[in-house]
Amino acid sequence: MIKEFKNNSKIDSAFVLMVFLVFAISIFLVLILSASTYSNMNEVSQEGQNERIALSYIRTKIRNADTIGAVSLEDFYGVPSLVISENIEQREFITRIYFYNGWLYEIFHERGIHFYPQDGIRLLEISALSFEEVENGLIQVSTDFGSTLILPRSSAQIESGVLEW
Repeated sequence: MIKEFKNNSKIDSAFVLMVFLVFAISIFLVLILSASTYSNMNEVSQEGQNERIALSYIRTKIRNADTIGAVSLEDFYGVPSLVISENIEQREFITRIYFYNGWLYEIFHERGIHFYPQDGIRLLEISALSFEEVENGLIQVSTDFGSTLILPRSSAQIESGVLEW
């Protein structure tokens, strides 16, 4: 009888050790999967945050420089761009905002001086950006994470009195 008790004790110890090992491996796998999920969610959140910042930045730039005829959409060597014009000491300068190679770019220069899209300043890494004039000056700015409609105060709708405040 003493021998049987010793054998059962070894089996019980092995069973407890196996249960503990399965539990430890399960916890380890859950931690690895949780870290991976957190990392992926954080990456998606960061992308969305950059897109929202880009939309807010563009809206603010338009509102700050909004005078009659100052805001327009132009082609910039095949890249759609938002152009904000302003006169400084009887010379016309433009701020051009555009999407190029995965980045939101801005370039400020005197009109008539030629630059290329890669010459601008990188502002934010984003996945997409597009500009579209929806109707009479109403500009839709879109990214993969959303869009916003901007009606510049200098738009044709306001100038013609179609839109009343």
